[in-house]
Amino acid sequence: MLSWLGITKGEKEGRPFFGNVSKRAVTLVLLTSLILMNVVKSLFLYLIPKIYLEDAIIAVLPGIIGLLVALVYILVLERLLHEQAISHKERDQV
Repeated sequence: MLSWLGITKGEKEGRPFFGNVSKRAVTLVLLTSLILMNVVKSLFLYLIPKIYLEDAIIAVLPGIIGLLVALVYILVLERLLHEQAISHKERDQV
């Protein structure tokens, strides 16, 4: 009845986030993303003049941009590491 909303009884099979990647690589990706986020935030705080940072909306932009850059970094690296793990797994089976 509610299938047009996307609500179904069946369970979807999906790949887990950081599925076939070692915990050491996941930790390294997350730590480097924190470093990247802080670097981007610091860079934007340096580039934006202090007078503009007195406005509340402009003051949160460096943190938001840093967070978005870190999120994209995590998503891209997760995809690359997942594909690399799959290719190594297929190569080992052959």
